[in-house]
Amino acid sequence: MSKLISNAAVRGIVRLGNIIVPGDGDMPSYEEYGGYEHVDDLLEHAPKSDIGDLGLLLSVLSFMPKFVLVWLVNMMGASHGKGNGLWILLRQLDMGIRGIVLSTYYTEKGGASFSGTAPLDGIDYSITRMED
Repeated sequence: MSKLISNAAVRGIVRLGNIIVPGDGDMPSYEEYGGYEHVDDLLEHAPKSDIGDLGLLLSVLSFMPKFVLVWLVNMMGASHGKGNGLWILLRQLDMGIRGIVLSTYYTEKGGASFSGTAPLDGIDYSITRMED
């Protein structure tokens, strides 16, 4: 798994990812696709102290009941356009956690055991690279 965060932290990402991207029809769930296996590709560019803090938060969240995680994800999404205080923290969490989840889901790198339609193929999206 990850060399930068604990297995518990990875479980936290997976549990949150399954709430944010539950899968539907032809699209796999976050866990089914397995992009979280490549989370180190994102985290290797972050400061070590931030990785440690993120790992601690995700580890704690990995043990929370699902209804708490659903509430947190809903509050994070509702925080935009709100005032100060706790809303600021929720907006930061939304950008960070949702950023990790969506970046590891909408990628060309699925999990080792994934076989099926990748999310980018499911939405018929491709990048054309033009080089000089």
